Amino acid sequence: MLVGELIPASEIFLSTVPGLLKVFEAYVACLIFSLLERSEYSKGSGLMWCVAVYSLCFIFTLLIIIFTIGRCLSYIPCQLEKVLVGYNALALLMYLTAMVVWPLYSLGGRGRPDPCYSNCWWNKNLGITFLTIFNLIAYLVDLVYSTRMVFFRAPP
Repeated sequence: MLVGELIPASEIFLSTVPGLLKVFEAYVACLIFSLLERSEYSKGSGLMWCVAVYSLCFIFTLLIIIFTIGRCLSYIPCQLEKVLVGYNALALLMYLTAMVVWPLYSLGGRGRPDPCYSNCWWNKNLGITFLTIFNLIAYLVDLVYSTRMVFFRAPP
């Protein structure tokens, strides 16, 4: 890139803290999906809610990344920054419920089996629990950072 050449907005957003957090949130969701087993999460509506949370947040985060890379954000007829803050708040609340519900329904009342090897259901559910906490923290940081950028800008 030559000096003085304009940098595309997609490269600017994805190199900011919120942009990097979006990529991290999508990556952690992919890790969660890699650990999910249908036989485990189909046991109850609480676990299905958690899978819905992971899926919805992943889809919207991925759409934000794709629209940013495809330079389609300018076609959205609303104030995107405020919509993203609202999305981050909603995703944070949804992940907060998943952080409580997933370990309660997937691990609650059942101890770790004695021969529990690396591919054991208990290890996978514990991994999903920790990844849920990581994504919750990422959405919290994203919300705080985005809120500060949108609503508390320094006057020019």
